[in-house]
Amino acid sequence: MKRILKVTLLAVVLLTSANTFAQTLKLGHIDSSALLAIMPEKDAAQKQIETKAKEFDTQLKSLQAEAQKLYEAYLAERETLSEAIRLDREKAIQQIQNRMQTFDQFAQKEIGELRQSLLKPIFDRASKAIKDVGEENGFTYVLDLSTGVVLFNSSTSIDLMPLVKTKLGIQ
Repeated sequence: MKRILKVTLLAVVLLTSANTFAQTLKLGHIDSSALLAIMPEKDAAQKQIETKAKEFDTQLKSLQAEAQKLYEAYLAERETLSEAIRLDREKAIQQIQNRMQTFDQFAQKEIGELRQSLLKPIFDRASKAIKDVGEENGFTYVLDLSTGVVLFNSSTSIDLMPLVKTKLGIQ
């Protein structure tokens, strides 16, 4: 009898403490991708990235046109060229293809670095605003819905988007 009483008492204590713990959790959620999409400075950064990408694309197309011109000239004259001239032209075509590949790698690296340098401050500002709103409003956890990892979103979880937008001064 004492054993049943102890087990019952233990169960009541555990259930009460679990219920109290659950009541102290305050959950919030936000879609960080949607937040970043509405941040005005992201548009300006994106335009700068696109402008630089177009510059690189123009240069790459110029190199491609040069390579195509050399290749077509080579094909038209290949049968009439001496061995030395033919090898020289093939070498020139190979060199311009190498330049194109090197330039493309350089352009991709530059665009990546530009994207990182322009977007990181925006991401940091959004993260800070989310953290500040979470702390100011006593949230235990804030879940990011844009990651696709959240399996359940309770109606008691609070959407922080309006609070974060206000914190960032976004309408």
